[in-house]
Amino acid sequence: MTPSDPSPPRSRDSLIERRVQRIINARSVTVGLAATFVGVAFVGGIVIRFTDPHNFTSVGLGVWWALQTVTTVGYGDVVPTTVAGRIVGSVEMVIGVAFIAFVTAGVTSALIQRSEAEVEEAERERSERNTQAILNELGQARTALAELSERLDSIDAKLARPGR
Repeated sequence: MTPSDPSPPRSRDSLIERRVQRIINARSVTVGLAATFVGVAFVGGIVIRFTDPHNFTSVGLGVWWALQTVTTVGYGDVVPTTVAGRIVGSVEMVIGVAFIAFVTAGVTSALIQRSEAEVEEAERERSERNTQAILNELGQARTALAELSERLDSIDAKLARPGR
């Protein structure tokens, strides 16, 4: 901490708290996305059961198909053949692709932010070490100057004495 920078140094506790909060937030997002996927699959399974009852004889079969579709796996063992069923399938596919893109973007963003934070922290620590090294060297220079000044004063005193 320098006189021009009155802000206190970051404590280790706040760093730990921030990391814990980041993990909690990441878990919340993951759980939220997983719940959304399952919810979309259940809704899609129910809707497909009623829009294409010939190919989807049960809600369970519809949910199985919707899970395959929303996750973009799509085994092809069960497919809608009616126009309404294909529309439902199209919506499921778009939602699945959008969620995968969203998750990928979120993970990438989190990794970049974490990397940038680590780089900033390393740079701050390096800067603090460099500043401390400069201050140490300055202290040594002041000590050496004080010793040199004392020697010069001693020499001046000896030269100023009469009789020499």
